[in-house]
Amino acid sequence: MEVEHFSHPDHPLILINQVLEYSCELVICSGCEGPIWGPCYSCTSCYFFLHKKCAELPREIKRRIHRRHPLHLLAKPPSHYTKCVCDRCDKTFKSFVYHCSSCEFDLDIKCAFQPGFFEVDSQFPHKDHPLILNEMKEYHGEGVRCSVCKEPMSGPSYSCTSCNFFLHKKCAELPPEIKRQLHPEHPLRLLPNHDMICDFCNETCYESFVYFCIVCDYNLHIKCACPPCIDAADQNQRHQFRRLLNPPSLKSISFTCNACGTDGDDSPFVCTMCQILVHEECISLPRTLKTVLHHHPHIIHTYHPQQCIKSINKYCGICRREVDTEYGVYYCPDCDFVAHVKCSREYGDSATEIVEENEEEQSVTADDQFMEPSFRVVREIKHGEERIIEEIEHFSHQHNLILIDKVDDDLKCDACMLPISTPFYSCASCNFFLDKTCIELPRRKKWQYHQLQLRSSWSQGAHDLMWCHVCKQVFRGLRYKCATCRLCIDVRCFKSLKDSFKHGGHEHPLYLPADRKNILRCNIGGRWLFPWAAVDGDNIPHCSGCFVSEESKVFFKCVVCDFKLGMKCATLPYKARHEYDDHPLFLTYINANDYQPSCIICEEDRDPKLWFYRCEKCDFDAHPECALGKYPYVKPGGVQTYPKHPHPLALVIKTEDYRPQACDSCGEPCDDLALECTDPNCSFIVHRKRWQCRVSLL
Repeated sequence: MEVEHFSHPDHPLILINQVLEYSCELVICSGCEGPIWGPCYSCTSCYFFLHKKCAELPREIKRRIHRRHPLHLLAKPPSHYTKCVCDRCDKTFKSFVYHCSSCEFDLDIKCAFQPGFFEVDSQFPHKDHPLILNEMKEYHGEGVRCSVCKEPMSGPSYSCTSCNFFLHKKCAELPPEIKRQLHPEHPLRLLPNHDMICDFCNETCYESFVYFCIVCDYNLHIKCACPPCIDAADQNQRHQFRRLLNPPSLKSISFTCNACGTDGDDSPFVCTMCQILVHEECISLPRTLKTVLHHHPHIIHTYHPQQCIKSINKYCGICRREVDTEYGVYYCPDCDFVAHVKCSREYGDSATEIVEENEEEQSVTADDQFMEPSFRVVREIKHGEERIIEEIEHFSHQHNLILIDKVDDDLKCDACMLPISTPFYSCASCNFFLDKTCIELPRRKKWQYHQLQLRSSWSQGAHDLMWCHVCKQVFRGLRYKCATCRLCIDVRCFKSLKDSFKHGGHEHPLYLPADRKNILRCNIGGRWLFPWAAVDGDNIPHCSGCFVSEESKVFFKCVVCDFKLGMKCATLPYKARHEYDDHPLFLTYINANDYQPSCIICEEDRDPKLWFYRCEKCDFDAHPECALGKYPYVKPGGVQTYPKHPHPLALVIKTEDYRPQACDSCGEPCDDLALECTDPNCSFIVHRKRWQCRVSLL
């Protein structure tokens, strides 16, 4: 790691982690004039070294000993000094100094910080022996106290078996750095205590450690820095709120509410234990909410997102605007979903209303979705701790399916019609394959954008085709359907309908924008709307992948830039096959060439800004619709018999490359989906998509 430091402007400094010792001589720090034994910054061009902590000192601090002005860090005492004397310890020094030019006031860096600041390299001074976790052991009446907070030991704890050292589990897991409303300007670091006065309760800190601001000389002992209400299971009941200002005084102050993160200009309420400020209405915020826009059962309110959420999402899962993680939010304990308090309450009310209306027969939670699996285990084996399901019976197929770990490039999953990936399940009797991700989908599913539950189903007839209401494409395979409003979603689209997802065609996460008035509500014979569909004809978005705009189309949006992606492009398979090329074609997002490209299949120009399929070996480029064909999610070949024709008919796709054959029902050419006789001596063929042609077979 290389840094530029103000004290050594001529050369960069390199971080060195090992202990330094040159020719049996101690290496001296140019900042504090002390010996260096551990990590330091060094100049490779000259003999200059800095402790890591000295190199990271703040350039400006505030201290009680000199309240009138801040102190600025200088690499050396001012040039007009004959000698520099610390105004606290009266010792002379020639290295780093915190200096006030107005008052000619100086502090050496050791006096600027509490004793022990430069000596401690770890969170707790017990590095020689391991600490053992004791979940159940109690020390009642034994006089054993925690080495950090000095309170009697009780509950889960850590102890050293070699010496008399004990820690409460909660004390051992204290964060090394925190932020508190009591001191919002800078973070507080956990450091050894030397009889400091707590700036909140004004009492002497008797604990071994305190939280300390190195910039402002501000201290909090552990009880004030981490009061019980901060870590409480039910935060709203553990806080002790009172009005900060007297109402008859008619005074008000401007503040930011710690519960919801919005500004206030009123008389706030304050917690007497941890000093957080909240609106009066935020005192009664519900601890948990159900929201229609998230698939897990509950979201939870927290005042401290950074402590509760390990990898916090910076964008609200509802409005998609940035979330300030310094203030209260609602979050999901099962995933990285996070939302503003205002957004959560708005959609939480809507969710409650919907659940109450349909609680008896339609309510589905994330837990009970999987009570009705889509398959039955026929045979399984155990490989160590791993359970491998070798054979299953799936509701979509009449034969058992066997687990396969080798895949052919040309295979497609019969459920989602995307290229198959290993492992997958295959039928030994017929040409039927299911991807493992499709196998594991539940029969019932609660979707956050729909009022009622959806159920997975499979067409009984080999020639039955469906229309996906999301991507507006014909498909055959597994789908989720609402029995009330007949909403139908291809499983390929359904797997993509998440709160957010990362697509290979864009650098930032993509989200489904939501609008409360457009939450999909269905009634028998009624009308439903998609919550992400454009309703203003003047503001219909264009897909960045194909630049097509459609009023009822689903669009994913990027919160960082003006990128939008329609569902048709969002679910394009990453790999395709075409008879014109022996190799697979891969979905490509950027045209690397400067020349005007053309499609090899249709021989027409294509827009270099739009997505395409490409074979690098053959320099083969093609439009997505040319590479995939008109019906990429329809698998031809299904055979079925009809009452008015003696032979079985197969589903075929007739393209313009072949001389069209006249339909035996309407007499017009069959150059689309058709039903063709499987008997080589019979030339019978009818249109599949024309109802009047197909009904002639019944």
